Amino acid sequence: MLNTLNRKLITLKPQVKLFTPGPLNVTDNVRKAMQYDYGAQHSDFKQMVLEIKQKLISIAGVSSEEYCAVLMEGSGTYCVEAVLGTCIARDSERFLILSNGAYGERQCKICEYYKIPYKVLRYSDDQAVNPEDVYLALKESPKVTHVSTVHSETTTGLLNPIEEIGQAIHEHNPEIVYAVDAMSSFGGVPIDLEKSGCSYLVSSSNKLLQGVPGFAFALCKLDKLTKSKANARSSCLDLYEQFTQQQAGEFRFDPPTHTLAGFLEALKEHEEEGGVAARYHRYRTNQSILSEEMTKLGFELYVSPEIQGVAITTFLQPKHPNFDFWKFYNYLASQNLVIYPGKLSKAPSFRLGSIGDLHSQDMHYLVDKVKEAFEEMDVPLPLSNY
Repeated sequence: MLNTLNRKLITLKPQVKLFTPGPLNVTDNVRKAMQYDYGAQHSDFKQMVLEIKQKLISIAGVSSEEYCAVLMEGSGTYCVEAVLGTCIARDSERFLILSNGAYGERQCKICEYYKIPYKVLRYSDDQAVNPEDVYLALKESPKVTHVSTVHSETTTGLLNPIEEIGQAIHEHNPEIVYAVDAMSSFGGVPIDLEKSGCSYLVSSSNKLLQGVPGFAFALCKLDKLTKSKANARSSCLDLYEQFTQQQAGEFRFDPPTHTLAGFLEALKEHEEEGGVAARYHRYRTNQSILSEEMTKLGFELYVSPEIQGVAITTFLQPKHPNFDFWKFYNYLASQNLVIYPGKLSKAPSFRLGSIGDLHSQDMHYLVDKVKEAFEEMDVPLPLSNY
């Protein structure tokens, strides 16, 4: 018999504050909800899956007669790949990707793996997609059948105008399938699915709905999804087969039971907070505090405020000779505050997130610790040498 008497009890580390785009801080109730061990075939578990799917449709503000929610094990990218690999038929269909960051480029890489013919309309990573450009690109490429973009591009934090893009697409051709990566926006940024004409919208459990990692989901227009049978290039990432199995609350493979239980609690908290509008207000307040207080200290914003989203904000690194990003990062980490390095190729930067179980007092506390870190590095504030 396994002797557990000499096993040491697990000692939890002090909880850090995650100023990142995900995974994020969650509430104690979300953690507690994951302490029960469900069986995948248990009726309570199947009912939980169906309830999650119904709540996602409700948050989206669409009818279950027109849309369905499909849950997919894995990260958000798994579900993006499932959508791209399933929604495009294996014939002469053509794909246009609208890219202004790393996550648009990731869609290009998926298409290369699957040998899906595609074109790219590229922008600088500090420039939002222009719907007029999309309309003109489609006129120049009449064989395009599918278009995709990223809503909240966390490479920099900018927000693309997905409703206006969708209107431009369907003004050109109402039959075009439109897919949106809404990983860092769904649930915390208002989205009008019907106005956008979006056929597939993808998000994840560990983003603005404040669950933990383990699965992602696609909100799919039923008339488009039901035409995608036998399109999939992957057995595990066959969105149509996942949809058919999940109609009874089941998964084709082992489901992330604990993550799903925590996510259902997170959805209940989302509703209790006041839904999308209330969460958007909290996140927008968080982001505004960071932007305003950091710019007072002389930091330069990379993205224009007009297109800045709520999830994460990019700041250019100062050029002072004493500044060292990893000294800065490690000082904040020593205070149990975690930030993100930048992803820009143009200039050194860093990113501060404003989502998850974070509130205005957390933003002010982070800024105070930023001041301490710069004092530690002997970099005077406000900055004056950009």
